[in-house]
Amino acid sequence: METNCGEKEKISPGFVGESAGAQENEEILRKRISGHPLFGLLIENHLNCLKVGLGEFGEVGITTEPDKAADSKPNINDIIQNPSDLDHFMEAYCMALSNLKEGIEEAQQESASFIKATYLQLGELTHTNHP
Repeated sequence: METNCGEKEKISPGFVGESAGAQENEEILRKRISGHPLFGLLIENHLNCLKVGLGEFGEVGITTEPDKAADSKPNINDIIQNPSDLDHFMEAYCMALSNLKEGIEEAQQESASFIKATYLQLGELTHTNHP
Protein backbone atom coordinates (compact mmCIF):
# COMPACT_ATOMS: atom_id res chain seq x y z
CA MET A 1 0.00 0.00 0.00
CA GLU A 2 1.42 3.39 -0.88
CA THR A 3 1.28 6.56 1.20
CA ASN A 4 0.99 10.13 -0.12
CA CYS A 5 4.77 10.40 -0.68
CA GLY A 6 4.99 7.25 -2.79
CA GLU A 7 6.55 5.20 0.01
CA LYS A 8 5.24 1.72 0.63
CA GLU A 9 3.47 1.25 3.94
CA LYS A 10 4.60 -1.81 5.87
CA ILE A 11 2.00 -4.17 7.24
CA SER A 12 2.76 -5.51 10.68
CA PRO A 13 3.64 -9.22 10.54
CA GLY A 14 1.68 -9.73 13.77
CA PHE A 15 -1.55 -8.78 11.99
CA VAL A 16 -1.66 -12.02 9.99
CA GLY A 17 -0.97 -14.07 13.12
CA GLU A 18 -3.62 -12.17 15.03
CA SER A 19 -6.12 -12.88 12.29
CA ALA A 20 -5.27 -16.57 12.29
CA GLY A 21 -5.40 -16.56 16.09
CA ALA A 22 -8.78 -14.86 16.03
CA GLN A 23 -10.04 -17.45 13.56
CA GLU A 24 -8.69 -20.22 15.76
CA ASN A 25 -10.36 -18.73 18.84
CA GLU A 26 -13.62 -18.41 16.92
CA GLU A 27 -13.43 -22.06 15.86
CA ILE A 28 -12.72 -23.15 19.46
CA LEU A 29 -15.72 -21.13 20.65
CA ARG A 30 -17.92 -22.70 17.96
CA LYS A 31 -16.85 -26.17 19.07
CA ARG A 32 -17.50 -25.33 22.73
CA ILE A 33 -20.97 -24.02 21.91
CA SER A 34 -21.91 -26.92 19.62
CA GLY A 35 -20.59 -29.40 22.19
CA HIS A 36 -22.45 -27.79 25.09
CA PRO A 37 -25.18 -29.94 26.71
CA LEU A 38 -27.79 -27.22 26.08
CA PHE A 39 -26.96 -26.87 22.38
CA GLY A 40 -29.61 -29.39 21.34
CA LEU A 41 -32.24 -27.59 23.40
CA LEU A 42 -31.14 -24.26 21.92
CA ILE A 43 -31.53 -25.64 18.38
CA GLU A 44 -34.91 -27.14 19.27
CA ASN A 45 -36.15 -23.81 20.72
CA HIS A 46 -34.87 -21.95 17.65
CA LEU A 47 -36.65 -24.34 15.29
CA ASN A 48 -39.84 -24.04 17.36
CA CYS A 49 -39.71 -20.25 16.94
CA LEU A 50 -39.32 -20.70 13.19
CA LYS A 51 -42.20 -23.19 13.05
CA VAL A 52 -44.50 -20.86 14.99
CA GLY A 53 -43.46 -17.94 12.81
CA LEU A 54 -44.19 -19.90 9.64
CA GLY A 55 -47.58 -20.97 10.97
CA GLU A 56 -49.50 -22.90 8.35
CA PHE A 57 -47.32 -21.62 5.50
CA GLY A 58 -44.59 -24.21 5.73
CA GLU A 59 -42.44 -26.58 7.64
CA VAL A 60 -38.89 -26.15 8.86
CA GLY A 61 -36.93 -28.99 7.27
CA ILE A 62 -33.59 -28.76 9.02
CA THR A 63 -32.06 -31.92 10.40
CA THR A 64 -28.66 -31.97 12.05
CA GLU A 65 -26.82 -34.02 14.62
CA PRO A 66 -27.71 -31.61 17.47
CA ASP A 67 -31.40 -32.20 16.70
CA LYS A 68 -30.98 -35.79 17.86
CA ALA A 69 -29.67 -34.54 21.18
CA ALA A 70 -32.74 -32.31 21.50
CA ASP A 71 -34.98 -35.38 21.65
CA SER A 72 -33.87 -36.09 25.22
CA LYS A 73 -35.02 -32.60 26.34
CA PRO A 74 -32.52 -32.07 29.16
CA ASN A 75 -33.53 -30.12 32.22
CA ILE A 76 -31.49 -26.91 32.41
CA ASN A 77 -31.10 -27.16 36.19
CA ASP A 78 -29.78 -30.73 35.99
CA ILE A 79 -27.13 -29.86 33.43
CA ILE A 80 -25.60 -26.79 35.01
CA GLN A 81 -23.63 -27.99 38.01
CA ASN A 82 -20.70 -25.58 37.82
CA PRO A 83 -21.99 -22.56 35.91
CA SER A 84 -19.59 -20.75 33.63
CA ASP A 85 -20.14 -17.77 31.38
CA LEU A 86 -21.02 -20.10 28.51
CA ASP A 87 -23.50 -21.97 30.72
CA HIS A 88 -25.18 -18.70 31.68
CA PHE A 89 -25.26 -17.59 28.05
CA MET A 90 -26.73 -20.86 26.81
CA GLU A 91 -29.36 -20.91 29.55
CA ALA A 92 -30.34 -17.28 28.91
CA TYR A 93 -30.47 -17.84 25.15
CA CYS A 94 -32.69 -20.92 25.53
CA MET A 95 -35.02 -19.02 27.85
CA ALA A 96 -35.10 -16.01 25.50
CA LEU A 97 -36.03 -18.24 22.55
CA SER A 98 -38.74 -19.91 24.61
CA ASN A 99 -40.15 -16.50 25.60
CA LEU A 100 -39.95 -15.36 21.98
CA LYS A 101 -41.95 -18.40 20.84
CA GLU A 102 -44.62 -17.64 23.45
CA GLY A 103 -44.72 -14.00 22.34
CA ILE A 104 -45.10 -14.99 18.70
CA GLU A 105 -47.89 -17.44 19.56
CA GLU A 106 -49.71 -14.81 21.61
CA ALA A 107 -49.46 -12.23 18.83
CA GLN A 108 -50.72 -14.75 16.28
CA GLN A 109 -53.68 -15.66 18.49
CA GLU A 110 -54.57 -11.99 18.94
CA SER A 111 -54.32 -11.43 15.18
CA ALA A 112 -56.46 -14.47 14.44
CA SER A 113 -59.09 -13.31 16.95
CA PHE A 114 -59.12 -9.83 15.41
CA ILE A 115 -59.48 -11.21 11.88
CA LYS A 116 -62.26 -13.58 12.97
CA ALA A 117 -64.14 -10.74 14.69
CA THR A 118 -63.70 -8.56 11.60
CA TYR A 119 -65.13 -11.29 9.35
CA LEU A 120 -68.09 -11.72 11.70
CA GLN A 121 -68.80 -7.99 11.62
CA LEU A 122 -68.48 -7.89 7.84
CA GLY A 123 -70.84 -10.86 7.61
CA GLU A 124 -73.37 -9.09 9.82
CA LEU A 125 -73.12 -5.93 7.71
CA THR A 126 -73.71 -7.79 4.46
CA HIS A 127 -76.71 -9.66 5.87
CA THR A 128 -78.36 -6.49 7.23
CA ASN A 129 -77.84 -4.50 4.01
CA HIS A 130 -79.34 -7.21 1.78
CA PRO A 131 -82.63 -8.43 3.27
